[in-house]
Amino acid sequence: MWAKTYISALALAASVGLAACGNTTEPTLIPLPDEADEAMLVDVSAGELTEPSAFDLIIAESVRTDLFPGWDFVFQIAEDGSTLLWPRGAVIQEDEDSGLLLSSRTFDDLREAPEAGYVQLDSVPVAVGDVFAARSRRDPVFGSVRCRHFAKLEILEIDAGERTVSFRHLVNPNCEKRTLVPGAEE
Repeated sequence: MWAKTYISALALAASVGLAACGNTTEPTLIPLPDEADEAMLVDVSAGELTEPSAFDLIIAESVRTDLFPGWDFVFQIAEDGSTLLWPRGAVIQEDEDSGLLLSSRTFDDLREAPEAGYVQLDSVPVAVGDVFAARSRRDPVFGSVRCRHFAKLEILEIDAGERTVSFRHLVNPNCEKRTLVPGAEE
C-alpha cells in the first residue's frame, strides 16, 4: 500500500527531474497495470467499522472512511434493498470532481473514459454486470494543479446477506489521462 500511495508523488518527481535535465517538457507517464484488480466494499451504513466501505481511485484500493479521509465513492444497501454507490460529493457535499458514469460497453470494450457526464452529487444504482467509468477527486499530492485519475469498474457480485459488493477495476495512474487499456503506455 505504501508504494501505491506515493506513486503519484514519484511520477511528479521523475517528470520534474527529466524536465530539469532538459530531456523533455512532457511528464513521464506510468504504464497502466497489465491486468484489472479486484476489490470488495461493505455497506457503509451497516457494515463493520473495521471493514472498508469506500474506494480511493488515486491509490486504487478499498479504504475505511474512519481512518482515511481520501476516497472517491462509498457502497450502501438502502432500506428498500437497492444497492448504491455514492460519489464523494454526494456524501460530504464538497466541491469534488469524483463521479461515476454507467457505460453501455463491456469492461474490455471501455477503452477510454468519457470526458464529461459523470454523476457527482447523487447516488448511482448498481447491479451485477454493470460497467462504470469513474473519475477521482483531485489528487492532493499536486496541490492546486488539476490532477484526476480515470478508471473503469465492473460489478462482479453483490451479497445482500453479507452486505458487500465486489468489483474489478483498472485505474489509469496518470493525471487527466483517460486511456483504460491494460498495459497501455499512453
